[in-house]
Amino acid sequence: MDFQRNDAMLMEILQDRKTITGFLDSIFGFLRRNTDFYHTKRDETDKIGFPEGVRDQILYGAMQRYDPDCWLQTMTAEDGTGDDGEEAPPAIEEITLESEDITPNEIINNVVTERKEKPIFSPCDYKNGDIFETHCWSQTQKDVELQVKLPEDMKSSKKLNILIKPQSIRVTSKLPPEVVILEGNLSQRIKHNEAVWSIDENKLIISLDKFKELWWERLFEGDPEIDHKKIECENYIDELPEGTQATLEKLRFDQIAADNAQKESQSSNPNQAATIERLRKAWDADGSPFKGQPFDPSIVRMS
Repeated sequence: MDFQRNDAMLMEILQDRKTITGFLDSIFGFLRRNTDFYHTKRDETDKIGFPEGVRDQILYGAMQRYDPDCWLQTMTAEDGTGDDGEEAPPAIEEITLESEDITPNEIINNVVTERKEKPIFSPCDYKNGDIFETHCWSQTQKDVELQVKLPEDMKSSKKLNILIKPQSIRVTSKLPPEVVILEGNLSQRIKHNEAVWSIDENKLIISLDKFKELWWERLFEGDPEIDHKKIECENYIDELPEGTQATLEKLRFDQIAADNAQKESQSSNPNQAATIERLRKAWDADGSPFKGQPFDPSIVRMS
């Protein structure tokens, strides 16, 4: 039977995309790229596409025809209509009979809303930066990472033109007609010769080194200014100047030595250990002059 061959091909797509949403993305992406399904007729002389609203009616009619709780599915089986749907009642008539409570447009709008609510970027993707509908960016004092959502049919580097200049970025499709995916003048200069980019699933990720080590107020000229109060400006020790690193390393070793000496003293002198434990409990007690300060018994004179 023809449906067995079709099922085998569709099952391969479903296994590749793993979810119903991914499967439907493949189907409708194919219709967009290879048919006039999404073309709306402008007038009677237009030879391709559908009149406005008919496409949605066809979709809803197809879903109804295979719904086990729908009268149309039962009627199709009784009439001996094949799975190819060539003899099924017209989709427009199906909608007229079965769409009193829910219109096709409401169903389509619900699907679009659900997909828009699905997060494309995670909070770590725009840390110390900002997020927009098609892209987001994050930053440290030294670098910027830009992530761009790619169209469904442009997830390969062979299909993209990526132009990175000292103060601008432009991402477009390689094949005509040219589609501009992202374009803008950067608010600050970058070391464009050291830029690195990669494609991860459906996102283009561009890593940029700043020309000057400073916090950017915005990525592109014209973007809203970010909230500087929310910038997390922690630095890793290896990002600090060598002199600062040496000082911190010395302080760390001094603290380790002091902790070891205190532990040895407590173990060799049980009475002193008990005294320090009482001091620890009284350190943050009400009326203590040391309340709120880090515990340091060395500043207390004990006899």
